[in-house]
Amino acid sequence: MKIAIILPTLQGGGAEKSLINLGEFIVKNYPEFDIDFILYKDIRDYDTILDVIFILNKNEKVSKNLLKFFNRLYKILKNYDIIIGGLELEPSYLSIIFSKILKKKSISMHHNLENKLIGNKFFYHFLNFILLRFANFNICVSNEVRELIIKLYKIPSNRCICIYNPIDIEKIRILANEPIEEIYRSIFSEKTLCFIARLQEYKGLKKVISALKHLENYHLLVMGKGNFESYYEYAKNLNVENRVFYIGFKKNPYKYIKNSFALVLPSEFEGFGMVFYEAMALGIPIVGSGIRETFGNNNEYGIYANSVNEIVNAIRILENDEIYNYYKQAGLKRIEDFKIDKIAKEYIDVFKAC
Repeated sequence: MKIAIILPTLQGGGAEKSLINLGEFIVKNYPEFDIDFILYKDIRDYDTILDVIFILNKNEKVSKNLLKFFNRLYKILKNYDIIIGGLELEPSYLSIIFSKILKKKSISMHHNLENKLIGNKFFYHFLNFILLRFANFNICVSNEVRELIIKLYKIPSNRCICIYNPIDIEKIRILANEPIEEIYRSIFSEKTLCFIARLQEYKGLKKVISALKHLENYHLLVMGKGNFESYYEYAKNLNVENRVFYIGFKKNPYKYIKNSFALVLPSEFEGFGMVFYEAMALGIPIVGSGIRETFGNNNEYGIYANSVNEIVNAIRILENDEIYNYYKQAGLKRIEDFKIDKIAKEYIDVFKAC
């Protein structure tokens, strides 16, 4: 069975990383499945053993080459049995529309709380309401995302299912054992809080920097793509710039997470939050926000904190060795629910049900 996953790029996001891990595991362990990535253009942060096909050249804009884009995509997708929109909105719309034209099966992926992602953009809400019901399955990465999609867009519940993102626990732990580069080792001379995300306002980095003002014996390590300059100026205004370290996007963030005191990500919204679970796999407590499901209704798996005061209080709580060890063990136990072999089997069942 040939499966195409449509994505704009393979840039450094959790959804892209998750789909690579899932696809590679399936083709290695289920030889009857062949999975390819279909990218708008050749922009990649991640390497993969899967075949990658580009719709346009790297310097071509989709908006100025629509006819070529659609014509090329049509020719590519004729060769597949199932077309997956690897992200919500445009990739999912393309998977559904072309599956109907070509008489194929389609799966739409939902990684975010779309009311937060879309906001008041009526056009996207309208397209979601019209198109999503025509997908064979809508796969949501958390129960909270699933409930929202069903409620907002009236999707039949039997075609809107929750499958968590897979976590390749063994791979993460192997990579975490790599040594940290000498130039970064001094960062960990103090207890270090780790923030990993694209540098977008809603991810909450400014709140973590503000919290650092009240956590005098801590360093903050920041990883992710984006413009750090405004955050540096923000840290400078708070006189904490000497304790904030930005090292950009890293293909292997795990060795830094492993040496951190806690992972902190007070995001305004997340559909899943891959990095939380990657930290759990390494026994590192998590502090942040996004969806309650990640932390448990009563903070069973991590400490839910969104405001500056909540972040400061959460770190103070973790300074108690007994509580710290509780969250270390709770994360290690919780992560077993996300093992990649278990999640891959759930996807295989969906592929066969299409």
